Amino acid sequence: MLSILKRPHPFIFNSGSILIPGIFTFILISLFRPLGFNSLPTTYVLAFALGLGLIASTMVWLTVKTLKLFFPKLMDEDLWTLGKEIMLIFTVLLLIVFTIFIIFLSIDVLDNDPVSLFRMVFVKTLLFSIFPILIMVLFEQYNYQRNQLKVANELSQKVKLEQKHTENVHSIVAENGQPVLHLKSDEILWAQSDGNYLELFYLESGEKVKKDLIRNRLKNLVDQLPDETFFHCHKSYMINLNHIQKVQGNARNFEVVLRYGNIPIPVARSKSSELKEKINRSI
Repeated sequence: MLSILKRPHPFIFNSGSILIPGIFTFILISLFRPLGFNSLPTTYVLAFALGLGLIASTMVWLTVKTLKLFFPKLMDEDLWTLGKEIMLIFTVLLLIVFTIFIIFLSIDVLDNDPVSLFRMVFVKTLLFSIFPILIMVLFEQYNYQRNQLKVANELSQKVKLEQKHTENVHSIVAENGQPVLHLKSDEILWAQSDGNYLELFYLESGEKVKKDLIRNRLKNLVDQLPDETFFHCHKSYMINLNHIQKVQGNARNFEVVLRYGNIPIPVARSKSSELKEKINRSI
């Protein structure tokens, strides 16, 4: 169960993410008249449906914006999972329940004591929402992952399988400005951040992969190297574009597999478009 909740999931927050819950709420209340609305005139029901639809859309927008402001690490789109998506939806539902409860309690629209009213709003909101939400989440993940795989396959087909060679030599310097390595462009494979250090993977003797731990920030290394060859694809990774062997995708982002490396390297969602542009430009 925990492995399922940790599965990558797309973080999609756009106008549709805000409007769809409101539209769904309006249709649901108008057609099925839950929460005791079956005893009210149609005009009242439609008015309540519209108001609650606006509340649902507002709560989605407000919840995401608030969490991004106060918990940016938790809301990191590149680390988004199915479990986080479910928790976000449940949080929004609870806020909607509390809002509806307060509104009903203040206008005394239904003849219930507060405890019974809250129980009714909570149970009926969850019962009417959980199944369509589950379908929407699963469909969202399936559809997004299918599109990701399609684009990844197209990019993989465009990647040149023959390694490019360049005689450009780069001096790799440490944090103190002292050079620690002198490497050709085609010898550098990838680098990844390791706290105050970076791990640099490169070719030695043409085919043997070697790793050096260098005291420097990854961003400083990126600034040293030409961006037409090296790509800062993720906050923790830089890759040599000439060594891309395959592009693959999951429900969250792209990953690249390099020659001489069997570990998929993530591409941040914010860098996906740039990756496509760089690959298309190199063809």
